[in-house]
Order: sequence, then C-alpha cells, then structure tokens
Amino acid sequence: MKKLLIYLLCITALFTGCDKKSDLNIDGKTTDQRLAEALATYQQKLLDAPYGWILTEYTNGTAVNGGVTQNGPKAIFSYYMKFDKDDRVSMISDFNQLTAATFNSSSFFIKATQRPTLIFDTYSYIHRPCDPDPAVSNSPFGSGFGWGTDFEFSFADNVDAADLGDTIHLRGNLNQCSATLIKATQEEQTTFTTTGFGAYSTFNKILTYFKQVTGGTETVELTPGIGGRTINIKSPSHPDLINVAYQSTAHNIVLETPITLGGQTVTSFNDLVWNAGTGTISTKINGTTAGTISPAIAPLVPEAGIAAAFYNEGFTNPWLGTAGFHVNGVDDAYNILGLTYPGGNYYRFVFYPGLVDGGGGDFYDVLSPFFLGLDNGYPYLFSGGVAYTYGDSKGRLVFQMLDGGGGVTNPFSLRATNTIFNRGKVAPPYVAPSPGFYIVRKEDGTSYDMVTGGDALGWMTWSHQ
Repeated sequence: MKKLLIYLLCITALFTGCDKKSDLNIDGKTTDQRLAEALATYQQKLLDAPYGWILTEYTNGTAVNGGVTQNGPKAIFSYYMKFDKDDRVSMISDFNQLTAATFNSSSFFIKATQRPTLIFDTYSYIHRPCDPDPAVSNSPFGSGFGWGTDFEFSFADNVDAADLGDTIHLRGNLNQCSATLIKATQEEQTTFTTTGFGAYSTFNKILTYFKQVTGGTETVELTPGIGGRTINIKSPSHPDLINVAYQSTAHNIVLETPITLGGQTVTSFNDLVWNAGTGTISTKINGTTAGTISPAIAPLVPEAGIAAAFYNEGFTNPWLGTAGFHVNGVDDAYNILGLTYPGGNYYRFVFYPGLVDGGGGDFYDVLSPFFLGLDNGYPYLFSGGVAYTYGDSKGRLVFQMLDGGGGVTNPFSLRATNTIFNRGKVAPPYVAPSPGFYIVRKEDGTSYDMVTGGDALGWMTWSHQ
C-alpha cells in the first residue's frame, strides 16, 4: 500500500511539473515567439516615426577599455536619424563640421541581451566618439579610450514595447551613458535634411579660440572646454570659468545647466544666423534678447601672471601635448599624432623649460616631439626643437625657435608646427617681434591651452599626463 501511495505521488508530481512547463505558453505562444514579437515591435516603433528621430547621448565623464576606467570631461552628442525597413539608418551628427551636414548610412538591429538592445553594427557617425584612436574621436581620455559613449543601447523604459511613446530612453551597454530618442517633427526633418545641424555649423563658423557675446547685461566670453565638447564661460563680473556642456539642435545651442552672469541667467543661444559680411553670428539669448557672437583675438578677462606660472611649473614637471595645433577649425591640423621616426613611436609633444644647457650659463627649452623606443627620445631636438622663451608686456609667451645644426630633416608636420611656435600666428602676414601665445587655464585647473596671440586661430593643449 505504501509503495502504491508513493507511486501515485510521483505520478502527481510528474503531471504537476508538466503543467508548470505549459505555463510558458501564453495565448498559445512560446517564450521565444513572444520575445521575437516584442523585438519586432521595438523595431516597428523606430520605423513608425515618419520624420525620423533626434538621438541625444549624454556621457557620465568616464570611459572604459578592457576593464580599465578613465575619468575626464562629460560631453553631449546629438544625431538626427531615419530608420528604414531594410535595417538601415541614415544619420547626421554634431560631431564635426562634416558630419553635421553630410548624411551617413549604417545598419542596425534589435537583439535580446539582458534587455532588448538597439545595436548600430556597422561603423558610422555614432561610432566616432567611441573610437579608441584619439586622432578620430578627439577624446582627451587618451589612446584606447573614446569619449565614454556607446553604440549598443538597452531600452530603459519599464513599459512594454507597444506602449513606448514619442520619447524613448536608452542606456549604453558598455559605458552606461544615457540617451534619448525623440520623434522629430516635419519641420525639424526639413531643416536637418536641408541644412543639417545648422546651429552647430553656424556656431563653429567663427574659428577663433575666443568668442564674445554682446547684447545681454554684459559682454560674455566663450572658449572651448577640454576636447571641444563643452564651453567655458566668463565675464568681467565673473572672471572664474564656468564650464557647461551644451546640446546642438537644428537652430539653437542649449546649455545643459543655466548660468548666471552679470545678473542675467542664460539658458540658450537661439536662432543662430551667420553674417558673412561681418564674420559674426546674430542670435537671441534665451530666445528673446537680441545678441551678437563675435570673434576675438585676445582674452576678455586674462588671468594675471598665468604665462609665467605656466612656464615656471614646467621646470619641475614638463608639459605634454597629445596632439598638435588645432588650426582654423581642424583638430591636429598637421597630423602630429601620425608623426613617425624609424624605430620609434610618437608619444607626446614636450615643452620642457630649461632642459638644454647651451653653455655659458644659458639654458634653453625643449619644444619637440618625444618618441618611445629610441635611445634619444628627441630625434628632432637639434633640428628646430629648442627654443628661447620670454614673456612680453601683454602677458604672452614668445618663442624663438633655435636650430642647433642637427642633420635630421623635419617632416612637413613638424616644420608647420615650428612655424606657428616661432611666429605666433597660423599664416602670414607675420610680424616682428612675434605676438607669442596667450596661456589659458582649462576647466580642470591642471591643463592649459596655448593660443596664437596674433590671430587666435591656432591652439595646443598641454597637461602633465
């Protein structure tokens, strides 16, 4: 009897187990079938926006590579995208002047990982900020790291795919950046397809390092933040830098957080219009107050004693520049990052005051690229890599590049770079004495920009790492 009871209990348990398995079938569909339908619904949501989407990606100030995390500046990247039924997406972005006006195509798909995930699987504009090569990404995080952006995004709204609205929240799978997809209007689509990211393109038509905004309660100075993805702002009443990230739209530059200067709170620069005749930009501050953005070749509120302090600090801790000069809107214009020398690998451009003993009590400064893998890491040192440096009456550093008579012939990239150091301008007509360079402290307080004093059209960033 006991054996029969045990047998019946086992049979009951078996059928109970079968019932639990059958619970996986809901409305006659298996889990895999329901998952496939959900993914298809996510994809259809992207296709059902007749005028496309605006994707905005916000970094959190970190970048990950091989389990190593680097910290750096935050950034915002914006895209206009149009998804189609052939699993293709066309896009423009505010990454640079080319991507802001020229459409690029990529493939995409939606996959189930831990959450349903939107993946851009062929190289496109959205991959550029992720690129580990700083010559491509212009990332200040260093080689091997991009900006801490992503190109695989989990859908982060805790609703069914069918219930997603006109705003969709995403989360990057690697760097955990946040992003939003917002349905574009017909007017926005027309603007993006005809003029691209017009506000970004217009804002960057002014090529000088210093920009000044007039029309509000006082003149405001705008300069680029580290890596060029934020703005540093100051005014006579607020000489300390305020660093703020910004978002580009079709017509406006929108500050991530409002700033207050001279009693006026600024949230945006709207309706940017380029005036070719004057080389200025008309705008509406906060969408209401008429203003003008103009180029400037000198700082509005220079930091007292900054050039001498920068120079003296280099005696004990030399200054390092990853890339070469930004010239006329082009990062590393002469491709110093691609500089080569037989047997060596380019590491950094070095500014090392007082390193070279010229004899007779005279010491000169190294201003030269450094290569790893060479017994003498400065192979170009005595072919124009030594400078005599002094400060002028306007608080600028002036370089006189010296030729020690070495037998190495400099490549074009280095000759062009040395010309800027020597002349304090990016192009003729040159003047004597050289106007030298303004030194501008960046928002992190430890890195500096060296800006051509003759035209403010070229600058190089220095830090100790």
